Amino acid sequence: MLSNKTISLLLLSLVAFIDVMGIGLVYPMFASMLFQGDCQLLDPNVSDTTRGTCLGILLAAMPITQFFSAPILGMLSDQRGRKKIITLGLFIGVLGYIVAMVAVSLENFALLLLSRVIIGISAGTAAVVSAALADISSPEEKSKNFGFLNMSFGLGFTVGPFLGGILSSSSFFMIEKYAVPFFMSAVVCLLNLLLVMKFFSETFEPKKIEKLSLTQGIKNIKRAFVMPGLQAVFLSVFLACVGWSFYWEFTPVTWISQFGFSTAEIGNFYAYGAAVYALSCGLLIRPIVGRFPNHYVLFYALIGLSVTIGILLFHDHEFWLWIYIPLQQFTIALFWPTAAAVVSNAVSEDIQGEILGVFQSVDSLAFAISPLVAGPLLGISSMMPIIVGSSAVCCAAGVLGLFLKKVPIYQKASNPS
Repeated sequence: MLSNKTISLLLLSLVAFIDVMGIGLVYPMFASMLFQGDCQLLDPNVSDTTRGTCLGILLAAMPITQFFSAPILGMLSDQRGRKKIITLGLFIGVLGYIVAMVAVSLENFALLLLSRVIIGISAGTAAVVSAALADISSPEEKSKNFGFLNMSFGLGFTVGPFLGGILSSSSFFMIEKYAVPFFMSAVVCLLNLLLVMKFFSETFEPKKIEKLSLTQGIKNIKRAFVMPGLQAVFLSVFLACVGWSFYWEFTPVTWISQFGFSTAEIGNFYAYGAAVYALSCGLLIRPIVGRFPNHYVLFYALIGLSVTIGILLFHDHEFWLWIYIPLQQFTIALFWPTAAAVVSNAVSEDIQGEILGVFQSVDSLAFAISPLVAGPLLGISSMMPIIVGSSAVCCAAGVLGLFLKKVPIYQKASNPS
C-alpha cells in the first residue's frame, strides 16, 4: 500500500504534468503565428526585426509577471498553506487561457499579450509546488524527488507541443486553428484545478505571517546575490536560464529559416526533446545525482549543455537535431533539479516557500530578459539562438568553476528575510 508521502509525490507530479501540458499545447505556435503569415496578429508588411521584437515581448510577458507573482505566492503558501495558493493559481490560469483563445480568434495582439500576463500570475505557483515537494522530502531525497517532478514537467511538455502542433490546424465547433490549443489548455488547466481541490492534502502547517509586497521579486534578486553560500549558485542559474531561454524558445525561428519547418514539425521536435528530458529526469540522471556532489553535477552539466548547443553551428542538416537535442535535454535535466535541491537544502524548513520563491524569481527574471534581448537580435541572424545560448551557458559554467570551490554551499543559509 502506498504511503502518504508517495501519494503526495505522485499527485504533485500529476499536477505538474497537467499544468505543463497546458503550457506546452501553445508553446510551438508563437513563432509560426508571427512569422508564417497565416495569422494576422501583425500587419503583413512589418519587418522580421519587428516580428522578432513582438515575439520577444510576447514570450517575455509571462516570465516578467511570474517574476513578481512567484515570490508573493511562495510567501503566501508559507502563511496560508500550499493547497489554497495552488488552487488560486490554477483558477487564474483557466481565465488566462480563455482570454488567449478570444485574442487569437479576434487576431488581437494586445489581448493576447494581456493573456500572457494573466497566465504569468498563475505560473507563479511553480514555486509553491516545489515547496510542497520539499515539505515531503528529506535533504537526501530532494535531488531525486525534484528530478521526478521535472520528469513530470518533461512528460507534460512532450504531450503538449505534439498535440498543439496537430490542434493548431484543426477546428472545434466555432473555435478554429490557433485558438484550439488555447481552448484545450483552458480545459486541461480546469481539470488540474478540480484534481487539486478533490485529492490534494495540505503538506505544510503555516507558522508565520510576514508583510507582502509587489516588489518582492526585486527584493528577492538583491537577496539572492548576497545570501552566504548561494551567490554563485544563483548567478549561475541566472546565466544558464538566459542561455537556455534564448536557445530553446527562439530556435523555432532558426528551424523555420534553415529547414522551413511547419508548426507541426516544430511541435514534434519540442515533443522529442521533452520526452528525452522526462526520461532523463526520471531515470537517467538518478545514478549521477546519487553518486556525485551537486556542485560538480551542475558544473559538468553546464559544460555539456554549452557544447551541445554550440556544435549546431557546424551542422546545417536537420538530421543533427535528432542527435544533439537529446544530449541537450539530458544535461539540462541534470542542471535544474540539482540546482533546486542545492538551494532548498541550504535553508531551514520553515522558509522553503520563500527561498524557492527567490529561486523562481531568478529563473523568471532570466526568462524575461532573454526574449527582450533576443527579439531584435533575430533581425541580425537566425543563428543567434545558438550563438547566444551556448555563450551564456558557458559563462554560467565559468561562474561555478571560478567561485564554488571558495563557497561553502552546503552550509545552512540564514533566514533571507
